[in-house]
Amino acid sequence: MLRLGRVGRSAAGLVAAVGAVTVALSLLANPAAGARADLTPRVDATGSGSATATATATATPDPSASATSSALASAAASPSPTSTSTSSSPSPTATPDATVTAAPTDTPPPAPAPLPLPTELGSWCTTLFPPQRTSIERAKAQALMGGKATVSQGGTYTLTEHPNWKPQAATDTSGDRHVNSLNWALPLLYRGVHKQVPALVDRFRQLMHYWIEDHRGKRSYWVNGSIYGGLRTQTLVCAAQTLNDPVITQAALKDAGIMVARNWATREVASGTNNTDLIRQTGALAAYCWTGDNARRDRAWANLASVARGVVHEDGSDVEGSPGYAVYIENLLTDVEAAAATCGLPADPIPELRGRLYDFVAQAIRPDFRLESLGDTINDSLRGAFGASDARADWVRSAGTTGAPPAPIYSSYAGGYVFGRAGWQPQPGGADTFYSMRFSSSRPATPHAHDDGLGLTLYSRGVEWIGDPGPYRYENSNALRWYMKSRTAHSSVTVSNSGRTKSRGVRALRTQSEWATGGNDTTCLRDATWGAVIVTRCTQYIRSVDAIVVADYIEASRLKGKRNPARVVTQRWQLPPGQSASNTGEVLTLASGDKSLDIVKSGEGGWNARTARKGSSIGWFTEAWGVKAPGAVLSRSVRLPKGQSSSVLVTVFVPRNPGEAVPAVIGPDGVTITRNGLTITTPLPAPG
Repeated sequence: MLRLGRVGRSAAGLVAAVGAVTVALSLLANPAAGARADLTPRVDATGSGSATATATATATPDPSASATSSALASAAASPSPTSTSTSSSPSPTATPDATVTAAPTDTPPPAPAPLPLPTELGSWCTTLFPPQRTSIERAKAQALMGGKATVSQGGTYTLTEHPNWKPQAATDTSGDRHVNSLNWALPLLYRGVHKQVPALVDRFRQLMHYWIEDHRGKRSYWVNGSIYGGLRTQTLVCAAQTLNDPVITQAALKDAGIMVARNWATREVASGTNNTDLIRQTGALAAYCWTGDNARRDRAWANLASVARGVVHEDGSDVEGSPGYAVYIENLLTDVEAAAATCGLPADPIPELRGRLYDFVAQAIRPDFRLESLGDTINDSLRGAFGASDARADWVRSAGTTGAPPAPIYSSYAGGYVFGRAGWQPQPGGADTFYSMRFSSSRPATPHAHDDGLGLTLYSRGVEWIGDPGPYRYENSNALRWYMKSRTAHSSVTVSNSGRTKSRGVRALRTQSEWATGGNDTTCLRDATWGAVIVTRCTQYIRSVDAIVVADYIEASRLKGKRNPARVVTQRWQLPPGQSASNTGEVLTLASGDKSLDIVKSGEGGWNARTARKGSSIGWFTEAWGVKAPGAVLSRSVRLPKGQSSSVLVTVFVPRNPGEAVPAVIGPDGVTITRNGLTITTPLPAPG
């Protein structure tokens, strides 16, 4: 159990005593939703005689404004314990308008009155941070009193009585930064108010004051930047409204000014933004709506509308390169709608933008109702955790028991995604194939996108055959994290000894489907990032025989100079945990339980399989946040000549049920596949 030290019900940090002068702030316990009450500091001088002077300090929503009484200045000066002077000289001026002189006395000053305990949470608390289940709230509050703070997914931060806010070994990069978000401390306030426990509220107030005092000077980028500054602004607004605390109020308004400083509203669509900008502007909106600063409130809302349009493409895809962040953005837009309601503002265009996301997220759901792992997404279930009042969201949330999916079974999105499937309601034992492909977003990439251009994933017969490694965890110093974001960790193509320019991107050349008539899906993506080597990947899902053909076209320009090292093209397929492999002639067969996937190839290069092992990043997958699981990588490499050359690598994936034989042959006329007595020959997919 953490000792609260000398800061407790005496409200140290809010009360400063000098000599025989005691300055006490009388704070109101019942918060109002729209505006702050005036704060009335009372100055008492006790000695052989006594005098009382009262001054009213009206708080201002201007972040740069300062309190107008020395009592408020004293409260803002330090969250440290009350200090006492033994000097018998006259006391300093208590307010700008009144001077109180205390006569020498041997009588000790009376103890300051305890701060009133709030009886309810402020309306902005319940809007921005809806209460959790009682058991969760209790457990988190107990952990905090025991010195342990859960900082988002970044680990557990150890709290001393007065934290130093520095990185710790038990937290990752995200956790070290999230200590500045302060929202992790809210269970103390919530539990303390709900159960009327003064020690919990006092510890919460103490932590807020410590952080504020320790960050009065210049702050590093990550203190104010990204999600951390936004969540802290929201937390401080909640705390200031509930506690009616002038120190926290000024800190909230200072942060709100930082959040709203950039004027996104000059553009209808704020391109280059991401989810954190929604959080930052929501915090500013709450601060200025609560304090009645309509001009800054309107600016924050205009920023929010522009940012919201910027993080959701017109087709409903996200800009993060990670479907999990589309889900997160939908949650944030729900929060924005709630903030607009609390503020009394119309919510347009937020509801319409949320609706766009439902179609995209539904398309990114695999037949097992898990979100496809792309970018910083883990393939988790969204059961009970996504959307509301929409048939597509209901279908996702209920795992198909209610609602309805979108109609298309092939779709391409401006966010850089292609999704295709056999159908929305596969029959037992029938085709349930689902696949995805990745190319560059039409808007600037965010840190949650991986270098996964040309990447393909494949799920069929209830098995994830070709997978994406996932995010692992947000630790910038971790080699596995960096590897999982790299091109070599994805089912794509790399070119060695060829200068790379990522900004050239991977572009979609062809995205078409005849799904409405039971026909095939054809997708072609062009990777121009490898200097003088251009790789174009074309895939075709042959719906009638449930197979995927992949053709990687390699166009290499002539190498200049005699001493340049040879260029090598490597094709990789990432195999998730739980699979075995065997060879039968020219066919490599993967097995998982009684299900199989045949892989047939043509072109140069033999298969090389490498399993995950300790000390290497190759072949590992994200099983859960920060938990890795061993998989494998299947690869083949082709050495390019120094002169100009053209070549093609063909790979055919054929899923099978137990006892089923589905021969596939790659010939000069294309690919021939026979399933259930039906033989199909199709030319290789090509861009033109």
